[in-house]
Amino acid sequence: MQKAAAFAAAFWLSKELHMTVDQPNILICPSCGAENIEGTDTCEQCQMDLVSIGALQRDDPLAVPLSSLRLSKPLTIQRGGTVREAVELLARDPNSAVVVFDGVEVVGIFTERDVLKKIAGQGGLLDAPIANLMTPDPVLLRENDTIAVALNKMGSGGFRHIPLLQDGQVVAIVTVRDVITWMMSSYFD
Repeated sequence: MQKAAAFAAAFWLSKELHMTVDQPNILICPSCGAENIEGTDTCEQCQMDLVSIGALQRDDPLAVPLSSLRLSKPLTIQRGGTVREAVELLARDPNSAVVVFDGVEVVGIFTERDVLKKIAGQGGLLDAPIANLMTPDPVLLRENDTIAVALNKMGSGGFRHIPLLQDGQVVAIVTVRDVITWMMSSYFD
């Protein structure tokens, strides 16, 4: 029962987590990953409120890097591709999302939520360019981000899929399912 309470608290209170780095008096913003001087009211980079954030200890399981998760390879499409092509990709892997590129730059993401909200019941949109119906400028995770950062971004933004960058390249999609699976295996044996 105690593990269940810890799991629930960690999941629902993830917005209130932060971590410190090896340098004293430095606070890492859980939303954007920027370093801030401890005691700062808002993040210098994204303006997130840092006043009410509680401390995340280094030995806390949520301080583990995202590389600890079992992640899926991203489905990708160029911005000139069609909605039909993106929907076909989603049909092959319904637990994922399609990352939209302009050359090598990430410019959007297309998920089953986009299909339901923007396409379902609308005639003639399957042959439209994906750029017209994608969610532009998606939130991204970086290879050194922690599970706490991913939970915070997912919770505060309402996202279920976030692309993960490694050396500037999208290497995976972090999903709520990935995080929950990891948490279940970490908290419940």
